[in-house]
Amino acid sequence: MLTPKLRRRWALAYAAYIGSSNVNLTGAVWVVYLAGRGYSPLAIGLFEMLFHVAKFLAEAPTGVFADLVGRRASLILSCALNAAATLLLLSPAAPLIALSFALSGVSWAFKGGAQEAVIWTLAERSGGAGELAYRYSRLFSRMLVLMLIASALGEASGGFLFRINFAVPFTLSALTTALAIVPLLLIPETRAQQDAHDRRDELRALWRPLAHLSDGLSAVWRNPTLLALLLFSGLEAAIFTTTGFYTQLYFHQLGFTLGAIGVIVAIGSVVDFLATALAPRLIARIRRRWLLAALYGAVALGVLIMSLGNPVVGLVGFLLLIHPGDAIFVPAMSASLNERAPEAQRATVLSLDTTLFSAAMIVAFPLFGLGLTRIPFGVAYLCAFGALIVGGGVILLIQRARRRQIYHKDVGGCTG
Repeated sequence: MLTPKLRRRWALAYAAYIGSSNVNLTGAVWVVYLAGRGYSPLAIGLFEMLFHVAKFLAEAPTGVFADLVGRRASLILSCALNAAATLLLLSPAAPLIALSFALSGVSWAFKGGAQEAVIWTLAERSGGAGELAYRYSRLFSRMLVLMLIASALGEASGGFLFRINFAVPFTLSALTTALAIVPLLLIPETRAQQDAHDRRDELRALWRPLAHLSDGLSAVWRNPTLLALLLFSGLEAAIFTTTGFYTQLYFHQLGFTLGAIGVIVAIGSVVDFLATALAPRLIARIRRRWLLAALYGAVALGVLIMSLGNPVVGLVGFLLLIHPGDAIFVPAMSASLNERAPEAQRATVLSLDTTLFSAAMIVAFPLFGLGLTRIPFGVAYLCAFGALIVGGGVILLIQRARRRQIYHKDVGGCTG
């Protein structure tokens, strides 16, 4: 258990890492920058798809790396790769831009499971008041709010810096990401606990990543609830992110000016902050199963309302259902996954969450964009709603089937 002084020092160091690594100065200008270099929307979409392909391929290996080598080491590598990827964007050459997006995807993979695993460890060692899940969700929500604030400030500043010189936001963004490595050095390294206490056994464990990955997959397969949670998390995140990419075009098509759209996005950020801050209280007071179901339903209902094509109703769905639903769903789902993930494969299991998200994005992102060239926005959002409902039903059937298989296997083993 940590002393109060050490707990504060580690929390502040981790907060400094979160803040510095998420000052996204290029978030609001990179599409405009690439378009100005002669790249079509299709080419930009393919670059974005390359990011998700690289992230998908790297998720499981980086999760194993975080468990066996170290979760802090994984975050340090994430910062270094992201800084390099940002600098590569300064060149207009297509191969270097493609390499930039691929490196960025790998850097996000190194951050995926490791970041949540570190927060869980800090909450576990803090020994504060309340259950571990509550302490984790409170710390996770605080870090998520800090991340949102840092990202919003970075995006707001990036546009002004871009006017000075296109290289300024990219260079400063790479610098702040690299500086995030410094506070990470103040946090102790954490890795999966090994059953063997002999150092030689621990070193041999570093050379068995495939076996470790197999253990993580087996842990998920043996736990139908954990499997269902991972699938629900990936599906919800993919639909939320995909529809979010096209929200600006959606409201512009409904007649909103660019200035009004900016205000809507800003209000959405405020809603995210407030909902994320509220999340720990709801997680502590509402049964997790019903909370996750209600939040998933809120996102689905919001997408359905947006499909109606009414400006006022669309705003209600976007600001009062989709944004708060997702903002609370993320920490609630993260707490549930961490509760059920075995410590020895924690980062690996958590990386499977982002693996499923990346896999869904590889399909959903180009499919949704292609659909918008052939069908109205309302139909596209209705299809997204259908994906949430049908996909959710399929996940529940998979969970039920796995429970039956495990039950019959156990009964057969007992009678045998």
